[in-house]
Amino acid sequence: MAGYVEAKTANTVPAGGPSPIIWADCPVVTILRDPGVGIHIFEDFEGGFITDEVASYKFALVGTNPDIDGVSDEKNGVVEIEGSGSANEEAFFVSNVGLYELKKNNGKKMWFEARLKFEDTDDDSCFLCGLGAPSLLAADCMTDDSTGSTTIADYDYVGFYASCDGTNMSDIDAVYHETGDGGTPTVVQADIVDFTAGATAKDDTYYRLGMKFDGRETVTFYLDGVAQTTKLDLDVFDTDDQLTEYLGVVLGIKNLAGTASFLAVDWIRFACEK
Repeated sequence: MAGYVEAKTANTVPAGGPSPIIWADCPVVTILRDPGVGIHIFEDFEGGFITDEVASYKFALVGTNPDIDGVSDEKNGVVEIEGSGSANEEAFFVSNVGLYELKKNNGKKMWFEARLKFEDTDDDSCFLCGLGAPSLLAADCMTDDSTGSTTIADYDYVGFYASCDGTNMSDIDAVYHETGDGGTPTVVQADIVDFTAGATAKDDTYYRLGMKFDGRETVTFYLDGVAQTTKLDLDVFDTDDQLTEYLGVVLGIKNLAGTASFLAVDWIRFACEK
């Protein structure tokens, strides 16, 4: 698709902005001029937010008793989401569903990135960040389990996932899941964000998690603007080299224990060609 592209090559940018290596070939100006050629969503929460469960600006807030709070001591609009304090409560930002079909050789590129941090990675929590089918959110999208949560609802999903062993949130993996897989995500690359002792990752530290589909067969995953080694080839999908449901943005946390631990979200960005 022809369109305006701003050429950039740097992998990282200052002040936590979107990663040029992901977004350099995204024709944002063309999409803004003619929404018929694509979708572009950028939510930075700088305009405020609605605190009920029905909607916040471009994303609905859903889950079991989700809580949302503004962060007054950080600039540029940060919100914190969490369950309200009882066990097995969750809070998710979700976009309008049916935004994008991930299919081999569809000729339609896709871009996604979010900047976020966790209050306590030692908490009994699990985490999703990526693109999921609407049925994923209609179900209890991550398992209730006092001894840990290692599965999601049995629907299409691609992105980032951290399970829980009943004591701690695991490291963050790049994963995909197809309807019919039984709920266990397939790991594409493990430990993209490493929360283990001695690692550079820490609580209260921002990470940018991103992915990009080339319109042909390859999804590349990114951490802080750096492409990860292992890519997802859509040949692995069982049905016609595609996820069969249209996908929307899914980003949130589930607190398995009775103590809520928040996920702070600075911004969420998604774009695709129609």
